[in-house]
Amino acid sequence: MGGAYYTRPDRGRRGDTAADAMLYAHAVRQISQRMPESNTPDCSSGPAPAPSLDVSVVFATRDRAEQLERTLDAYRALDTAGLTWELIVIDNNSSDGTAAVIDRAAKYLPLIHLFVEAGGQNRARNVAMDRLRGQFVVFTDDDVIPDPACLQAYVAAAARWPDDVIFGARIEPGFPDGTPEWMASRDFNFGTTAFARYAPRPDEGPVKTHPYGPSFAVRRETLTGQRFPEDLGPQTGNYAMGGEAAFLRGIAEQGYRYIHVPSAQVVHMVRPEQINDAWLLQRAQNKGRGQVYLPTRRKPARFHIQGMPAKLLLSVARAWARYQLARLVSLRQRRVERAIIYQLRLGRLMELRRQKRGE
Repeated sequence: MGGAYYTRPDRGRRGDTAADAMLYAHAVRQISQRMPESNTPDCSSGPAPAPSLDVSVVFATRDRAEQLERTLDAYRALDTAGLTWELIVIDNNSSDGTAAVIDRAAKYLPLIHLFVEAGGQNRARNVAMDRLRGQFVVFTDDDVIPDPACLQAYVAAAARWPDDVIFGARIEPGFPDGTPEWMASRDFNFGTTAFARYAPRPDEGPVKTHPYGPSFAVRRETLTGQRFPEDLGPQTGNYAMGGEAAFLRGIAEQGYRYIHVPSAQVVHMVRPEQINDAWLLQRAQNKGRGQVYLPTRRKPARFHIQGMPAKLLLSVARAWARYQLARLVSLRQRRVERAIIYQLRLGRLMELRRQKRGE
C-alpha cells in the first residue's frame, strides 16, 4: 500500500492523500506540502520533517514516462524487509504522461510526488532536500534499475562503516540492441563518462573516485546546508557537467571518504540515442565545460591569447587537426575517439570564454 500527494501550481491539486500506510511492519505517515509557485523554488520554506524513516530514495524525472514506468516497476521488487523508507519522485515540469505514471505507482509504493516547474535536475533535487525523512538518503535517476537487494546492501554497508557518510553503488550500463562492441567494452575510456559505469574496486571499501550520479547514498545528518549546484548538471540546452561531483566533494572536504559498495548494484539504462556519435560528442563537450570547475593541480597559465590560455588554445587546435585526419582515414571507433578528445578540450575553452564574458 502506498500513497502520494501532488501539487502542481499551474493546474491545481491532483492525486490523493494516504496517511498511516502500512509498509511491512512499520507505519509511514505521508506528508504533503504545497510547492512554491515561483520559478525558483524556495528550498528552505516550511519546517524540515524529522528523520523518522530508515531510507529516503530521491530522483528527478522529465518527459520520460515510458522509462519511468519501468523504473518504478523495479522498485516494487526491492527487498525492504525491516526497513522504513520513502521514494521521492520530482516531476521537473514534464509534458508527457509522467504525472499519470507516478500516480499509478503511488498505489503500491511509499511515494512522495513533488513538482518543480523550474528546469534543471539539481534545482529539482534541491527542492526535496528539506523534505527528506530518511536517516540514509539514496540519490538516483529515472533511468536506473536497482537490484532487489540494493537498499539492504547500502544499509548494511553503512553499519559496517559507521564513521563514513558517502557510499557508492556498483553501476553497470544496460546497452540497447545495436551497440558496437567497442563502445560497450570497458576499454572504451569515455564509457565511464558517457554511460556512468562505476566499479572502482572489486571489493567493498574506500576509493579515491567519487560515486556517480546513477546511485550514491549519504547520511542525512551531513546534508545540513548542502545543496546541489544549480548551474551544473542536466538542464534544458547545453550544460556543464559536474553537479554530483561538486556536491560530493563539498561533503568529502569535511573529512569524509568515499566507500564503494559493490553489493549495492544498479543498471543504468542507455537510451538508443546515447550510442550515436552526435550525443557522445555533446556529452564530451559538456564534460569539458564542467572540468573548468574541478580542483586542479595545474599551475596557472603564464601566456594568454585574447584572454585565453595559450596552451589550451594550442591543444584544441591540435585535437581538431587529429580529428580531421581521422575522419579521412580511420574507422568509426577511431573517428569517435579523436572527436571526443577535441570536444573535451573545446568544451573547456567554451566555458572559460563564457566566464570571461560574465555569463
